[in-house]
Amino acid sequence: MTTNEVQDEAAARMNGWQEADRVAAWAVRKLAVLSIPPRPEEEIAPGQSLAEDLGVDSLAFIEALVSFEEEFGVRLDEDQLLLSSYDTVQDLCDHLRATRIR
Repeated sequence: MTTNEVQDEAAARMNGWQEADRVAAWAVRKLAVLSIPPRPEEEIAPGQSLAEDLGVDSLAFIEALVSFEEEFGVRLDEDQLLLSSYDTVQDLCDHLRATRIR
């Protein structure tokens, strides 16, 4: 696959997440860094499992959600800080969107 094809595929995936969506963009940035091993943002897909596909660590996940609270000015319930509360990237984005103060 060429570089342009990879970029086109990543753009199409982000369009499915509504590219202008700040919550999804935040989640993709954080998950790219939290993944083990870290990976480019364009490799993060909505259907990926946070724990199994991305290898996200529970402690780092909590720290990331605390940064979400600070960036978006919200307070998450304690049960929302558990990695086990989310199966996929899409689940996380959907839940955080619902929590976000608009």
